[in-house]
Amino acid sequence: MIQSSDILEYETAWFDGDRYIQLQTQAILERIEKFSGKLYLEIGGKFLYDTHAARVLPGFYPDSKRRIFKSLAKNADVIFCVNAKDLAKNRSLGSDWKTYIDTCIEMIKDIEKKLWIIPKISINRVKDKNIEQVKIFQEVLKTLEIKSYLRYEIAEYPEDVDSVLSDIGYGNDQHIPCNKNLVLVVGAASSSGKMSTCLGQIYLDHGHGMESWYAKYETFPIWNLHLEHPVNLAYEAATADIWDYNVLDIYHASAYSEEAVNYNRDIEAFEIVQQLAEDFLPKSNFTRQYQSPTDMWISNAGFCIIDEKIVEEAAIAEINRRKQWYKNLEDEYAVTICKKILKKIHS
Repeated sequence: MIQSSDILEYETAWFDGDRYIQLQTQAILERIEKFSGKLYLEIGGKFLYDTHAARVLPGFYPDSKRRIFKSLAKNADVIFCVNAKDLAKNRSLGSDWKTYIDTCIEMIKDIEKKLWIIPKISINRVKDKNIEQVKIFQEVLKTLEIKSYLRYEIAEYPEDVDSVLSDIGYGNDQHIPCNKNLVLVVGAASSSGKMSTCLGQIYLDHGHGMESWYAKYETFPIWNLHLEHPVNLAYEAATADIWDYNVLDIYHASAYSEEAVNYNRDIEAFEIVQQLAEDFLPKSNFTRQYQSPTDMWISNAGFCIIDEKIVEEAAIAEINRRKQWYKNLEDEYAVTICKKILKKIHS
């Protein structure tokens, strides 16, 4: 995480932040209308204050999501996802060198303060070798009277769909009770297991005789910019430490003969979405209508760019900033990825 003070100042907004909030809000309400039960809405990126988006898209309000969800929050639950592997390695989420646990607690308290919702904590990818760090985190949460639930590492995830959708997969996880029909699923950082939490909850809800659905609020990559657009490459740089990368959505191309940019983990997990919908959800469930990972997304940032050249410059500045941050962390792999991205842009 790079601090908000690193957001570049422009005299003119080159991204229409007001239009973005309007389009996203309208699209979310339209998507909610398509469902008649519990909707798990995954929120991509930072939840309450997205400095990456503000740096890459000058004019984007860092608190856009808080503005959008403030009115919806009164009728919503929040699940906050944490990666047990990140707990074990104390993954750095900020430039102030706080522990992973401390940063997560700050985020959880911030959600409670700004949305008046106490999140339920989903601890994902739990296994024997990280269970001690998980227990420490649970004890901290217990002192704050915050409930946590364990979701376990699944072998061959997401390739072995049959195992994922079974008692040794999602069926082995703790069910997170949610009383509201809208559940916002957020995370400490990228790769926190938000999508898996949503799909696992749908699987377990079915076992409890409840029907639920899935959709995703996403900002990056921007699906209707080209694959190697600097804004999309800036997203690759931002997630280089977890080896994420952008790809063309092959499902979208097949269904609509239209190019759309997505990223590796959504493409890899889409078969689970399809099989879950087919095996466990009724035909009336809107999740069954998704023909591609991009269909799942609520994503309108690409329609709000005013000056693409300025936005490209801001994206390149962000890639350079990320490269320096990884260098400070002595993450040679991520530094190398950023160098390759910059070379690709300037070639």
